[in-house]
Amino acid sequence: MTAEEYLLVKAKIKRELDNISILESELHRYGLFPKIISDSIGKFSLDDPAACRIIGSILHDYYVAVENIFKSVARRIDGSLLDGEYWHKELLEQMTLDIPGIRPPVITSKTFVFLNELRGFRHVFRHVYGFSLAPERIIDLLRTLSEFSSLLKNDLETFMKKEEEMFLKR
Repeated sequence: MTAEEYLLVKAKIKRELDNISILESELHRYGLFPKIISDSIGKFSLDDPAACRIIGSILHDYYVAVENIFKSVARRIDGSLLDGEYWHKELLEQMTLDIPGIRPPVITSKTFVFLNELRGFRHVFRHVYGFSLAPERIIDLLRTLSEFSSLLKNDLETFMKKEEEMFLKR
């Protein structure tokens, strides 16, 4: 990996973390982050299909931002971007790996568990009608989002620090 590739990955991580912050601010405006303090969005209760579509879209975008980070790491650092039917799950699993001489794990196993749930939700969100979304699943994801957002950000900070140390030793 060249210095340019490393700096590009670092810049992409920072950009996607900024996007995540925007999404969290949006949820905060609705009274849904860091804790759920509202029982509605506008005139829609949280279990209304319209509210589920709004919140589902934000959760979808959250996972997309995370996956964009992982794709950049896979492409620029690992040297391989997966394909095939299960590439989303395999990419997520790949980010838990410690690859000696290449990179430390990007995320911990605890962060993986939450992100795998969010990945599953993203898949459902993309493939079912909005009126079929399960409000209780969305609420469960919102309840844990703040904790796992902190874990994710900590994991990424640790990853960038360790990767930079490894890169400077090369």
